[in-house]
Amino acid sequence: MMHQETMNRTVNNRAEPEQEVGASDAACELCGRTQLPLTRHHLIPQSRHNKGRTQRFFEKEEMLFRIALLCRPCHSQVHAVLDNATLMQQYNTVEALAAHPEIAKFAAWIATKPVGLKVTVRHKK
Repeated sequence: MMHQETMNRTVNNRAEPEQEVGASDAACELCGRTQLPLTRHHLIPQSRHNKGRTQRFFEKEEMLFRIALLCRPCHSQVHAVLDNATLMQQYNTVEALAAHPEIAKFAAWIATKPVGLKVTVRHKK
């Protein structure tokens, strides 16, 4: 089942179809930086919603509304480090993402950088 606070946060975000949320006082859920645009990261990747295994483990509403607000560098790092199947199976909560060693290291590093810094994320081969 979904946590109530996640449900409340994501239900409000559902009204806006675009992926980016304007700069606000909201913080990136991985690095904690504020005053920058945030993107919606589907904790259960949309490409996995129609898969039988995903449907057995998650309710439809949970798949649609389980979303994390991440800054663009953190969002890019998540997808550079983990594929969608692994995200769905093992890293479908913010807590699990934050506990991943590479993502935690990156989030700690980017948290000390200014908001406008352009970051290049290297994808795994």
